[in-house]
Amino acid sequence: MAKLKANRPLDYALVIFFALLSIITLYPFWHCLVGSLISYGEYMQSTLLLWPKEFTLDSYRFVFDQGKIFSPMKVTALITVVGTAVNLMITSLMAYGMSKSYPGDKLVSYLVVLTMFVSAGLIPNYMLFRNLKLLNNIWVYIVPSMINTFYLIILRTNFANFSKEVEEAAIIDGCSEFGVFFRIVLPLSKPILATIALFTAVDYWNTYAASVYYVTDAGKKTLQDYLYMLLSDNATNAGGMGASAVGATAGKSAVFSENIKLANTMIAILPIMLVYPFLQKYFTSGIMVGAVKG
Repeated sequence: MAKLKANRPLDYALVIFFALLSIITLYPFWHCLVGSLISYGEYMQSTLLLWPKEFTLDSYRFVFDQGKIFSPMKVTALITVVGTAVNLMITSLMAYGMSKSYPGDKLVSYLVVLTMFVSAGLIPNYMLFRNLKLLNNIWVYIVPSMINTFYLIILRTNFANFSKEVEEAAIIDGCSEFGVFFRIVLPLSKPILATIALFTAVDYWNTYAASVYYVTDAGKKTLQDYLYMLLSDNATNAGGMGASAVGATAGKSAVFSENIKLANTMIAILPIMLVYPFLQKYFTSGIMVGAVKG
């Protein structure tokens, strides 16, 4: 086999390109972080936020003293935990069933895939949820998203390529179909399950449209809906004060509108980001198992 020759100029160009791309990608996050930790005067004088000259947590104190973010954060955390567990269980059960051969299995697969391209639309969905008593209900965030078709296909592909000999040996030893699924198949599918669990959790954490269309109760709004209303409020600041700096006290820096918005944004971003390091090792193996095989 011919050995590929190294192309040094191209390698350097690719390194520089991806380094610049990484900086462009990470800077918005860095801007939010630094902007939430600096004083009002420094924010007004800085055109490019790279590093704070003086750290201050006044904006975070202001946000937590107000307490308005706690209710949407509790709602979002609840639907993320419950929704991810329900979604993962139902999707994996259905995927395992679809991975088996049975009369009409191809028709079922076609109908499932069809749901990725055909949708009833907003108004029929609203009428359906109203008849199901889901409006202004926490379950309106969970029930319509209990099965994700894309994740279902990935799991089905993984289960379809699972060792049939292992399953048959377990059944011969007296294990039921559910026993095989819960005791053998799921434990051996941890990488792909962990990956899909993370993606599903991110989807639930970023729930926005359902909160806008189907929920009017302020106590059941999601964090992303609250954050959007906060960031879109250009006339007044987060505390209902004027657009000028507020909360200034003797010897302390002022808390201002943009500072509060950036602090709320960081509070909304950090919880889901903390989950990534624990599931990082499953990413590559999990996605490849469901994508390459079959």
